Amino acid sequence: MVWERLWLSFLPLCVAVDALGVVPLYWALVQEQPVSQRRQTVHQAVIVAFVVALVFLWISEAVFKLMGIQIADVMIAGGLILFALSLNDLLHPEKVSYASGGEVGAVPLGVPIIVGPAVLTTALLVRQRYGLWPTISALSLNILLVWVILQVADRLLQRIGSAGARVVSKVMNLVLAAFAVMLVRQGLTMVLPR
Repeated sequence: MVWERLWLSFLPLCVAVDALGVVPLYWALVQEQPVSQRRQTVHQAVIVAFVVALVFLWISEAVFKLMGIQIADVMIAGGLILFALSLNDLLHPEKVSYASGGEVGAVPLGVPIIVGPAVLTTALLVRQRYGLWPTISALSLNILLVWVILQVADRLLQRIGSAGARVVSKVMNLVLAAFAVMLVRQGLTMVLPR
């Protein structure tokens, strides 16, 4: 039961984080940096992304209670946002590009490239569905996965190329769109009279 909840928490977050899709953006931002600075950039980005996601998970529930927002509202709104974000990524050949140079670890690599609206919304919905600790565990595993992939990004891009990374990213966004539709459907089922 615990492993199942962890796995069910991990999958949607894995799709939203899109670790392979981060690689071309990472490379565009850091290709002019020396190797030692690239490592530092990756560490900074991963730490900032993880802290932002954790803070969001901790404070969002209290804020929603204060505002009277219910789980069905979150499911419908979150599903619509995820669908819009995934549709935008599916229809546009490139994600939003950021000017390279300077410090890019915290912004834009950590936030919003690694942890952006799709990841935050997905984390919130996963927490509502499976609980806080499975969500934090799944989020930790996904951020660790990003860290590992970015450590070997140079070799990875040589193997699959930028086009290969973009193809994987598009497939992940299609899965995320389907997950978003499921959330909206379930949220509507909760609020509509039978």
